Amino acid sequence: MTDPAKEAANEMSAVICAISTALPSQTSPHDPTGNDVFDRHNKPRLRRDLILHALSTAYPSTSFHVPPSFSCNLVELYSRVHDINMINFISTAWTKWVAMGEAKGYYEECCHPQWKKSKEEPIPPLIPCHVAFRNCPRERPSENVMGAMGYYCTDNMTPIVGSLEAELKEDAMIICQAVKHSFQDKTVAYAVTTHPGHHANKDNFGGYCYLNNAALCARLMQKQLECGRCIIDDNNEIVENFWGSDGDASCSSSKKKKVRVAIIDVDYHCGNGTSSIFYSDPSVFFTSIHCDPAIEYPFNQGYADQRGSEEGEGTNLHIPLDPGATWNMTYKVALEQAMSAIHEFDVAGLVVSLGLDTYDGVGLEYHDSVAVNRAGFKLNGYDYYEMGLLMGRCMKGKNIPVVFVQEGGYKMDTVGMAAANVVGGFAAGI
Repeated sequence: MTDPAKEAANEMSAVICAISTALPSQTSPHDPTGNDVFDRHNKPRLRRDLILHALSTAYPSTSFHVPPSFSCNLVELYSRVHDINMINFISTAWTKWVAMGEAKGYYEECCHPQWKKSKEEPIPPLIPCHVAFRNCPRERPSENVMGAMGYYCTDNMTPIVGSLEAELKEDAMIICQAVKHSFQDKTVAYAVTTHPGHHANKDNFGGYCYLNNAALCARLMQKQLECGRCIIDDNNEIVENFWGSDGDASCSSSKKKKVRVAIIDVDYHCGNGTSSIFYSDPSVFFTSIHCDPAIEYPFNQGYADQRGSEEGEGTNLHIPLDPGATWNMTYKVALEQAMSAIHEFDVAGLVVSLGLDTYDGVGLEYHDSVAVNRAGFKLNGYDYYEMGLLMGRCMKGKNIPVVFVQEGGYKMDTVGMAAANVVGGFAAGI
């Protein structure tokens, strides 16, 4: 079989621009924080390193960029995507949790099951010990960090750890830089963030996701298309009061319609958070190809009859697939349907939520247990090149900004090349 990386390298008509916290590792990919140990499935820091390493190996012409190291304001940046109280909670939770432990000792029922007290790990990650009644309007976040955790977080798989706030700030800067690079001619920008984001909605987080990077990317893209002004200035710094700035005369608050952009989510699990954020927004078309939520996480959203609401009616396209979906028999048809809908929406920008947990893991030593335990799809190496190629060809000649945003992917022996093949295929197709 043809090597997809060599095929893409020979045919690429666009440059791959990868933005992440570091350049590809010169040593074996690894987790520099040690926090990946808290989940037996999700290894976000290792995944990031594996993807960067695969890109540099498969596509040596890839341009790698590291955002500036200065801090950014998460509340200001994500205020068009999330409730500011939730952002504030995520930003301050670790400090409050540490203070509570020093004052009162930690409650055993709130300790992460993978944590064992040691010199290296004296403080356990924060996970919920309860959940709020989601449909009760009287529920509110507690002042106690444990109570607030149960209000904002939807599961006990998405812990607050000491490195989280810094990592989320790095991810935010990666998204900002990716949007900036996407406006360069013939450039495919790839935001290789540490944490995925597509399960985070306006005021809840979970499913390994804290802040919705794809949603932020779409909003930044819209703003730049409307105003002609990038969130990153000529000095590589974030523009102050960016959301409130007018930019030029074309960015008037009296403008009747926002520029249209689209988000396509190819993760095995429905991007329920992204869908929820834009569900009534007529300016953002969202489509997700995923395993049927009647069987698989996130269970309560992602059904085909959920088409959007109010002014956003018809701008949400869920394409749930049965377990065992293969590229030729099922997935390719679904992707063609999604891309056709995006074409009809006449978008000025595209965001791809790139999840890689669709990989066939049956019978393999390092299978993607997050997916395969319940159902699983059966995509393989070359299928990911075909996926990118199909999306790229559908966008050929449009000359619009495109950003790939990293989501899930848990099969660590294949996740790097799968990512490289999708992005490389897209660069060849466009």
